[in-house]
Amino acid sequence: MTLWTMKPSQDHDVYTVVYLLKDALRSALSDAWYFERTALPKTDLKGAGHAEIAAKLGRFRDSCKGFEEREALMVTKLLRARNWAAELRRLEPGFQPDIDIFLDATALCEEIQTGFLRDAQRMFNGGMSLVRFLAQRKPEPSAARPMMGQPAGTSYLVGGQKALYELRAACEAFLAEIDSEYFSSEPEEAPEAMPYLDPRQEPLLLTEAIH
Repeated sequence: MTLWTMKPSQDHDVYTVVYLLKDALRSALSDAWYFERTALPKTDLKGAGHAEIAAKLGRFRDSCKGFEEREALMVTKLLRARNWAAELRRLEPGFQPDIDIFLDATALCEEIQTGFLRDAQRMFNGGMSLVRFLAQRKPEPSAARPMMGQPAGTSYLVGGQKALYELRAACEAFLAEIDSEYFSSEPEEAPEAMPYLDPRQEPLLLTEAIH
């Protein structure tokens, strides 16, 4: 269960901040795993009758809207994690380098959230289609070339700007550092493998289902 009742502006001890930070990171990671394992339906209407077309378009619209809402929720969780990370940075200057790496990797989240608000207003006014929303999440072919340590293949772009694998890798790496720093006597078993930290494993991708 994700905790959203505490605010970084209040005074907290280090382990309270660490616990709330880990909670936000874990929750954001669960959304990232959802994106990797959920394929969007294709809108293949060829040869379909009127009733079938209406049904397919309805399912496509519902799936896209749910996908959009989950993405916005993940970004909100990442922003919450950034707030707690900044609070931990204040309390634990010695942990600053690892915190700064996470903050740098997620710096675009605020801009992405602003984009969600603009997109929601445009959709309400009929100015942005779901097809366009999905198209923005697919990287350009020229930008899909893997870099050193990056899984092969294309990557889903969160908010049309930030590769999903980069956000997930940042969360996983930061969680590992937190466990090592604060819970090294009882290392926490990872709930699942961390594929973006293991270049031998390629993640499941959604972009293949987006046309």
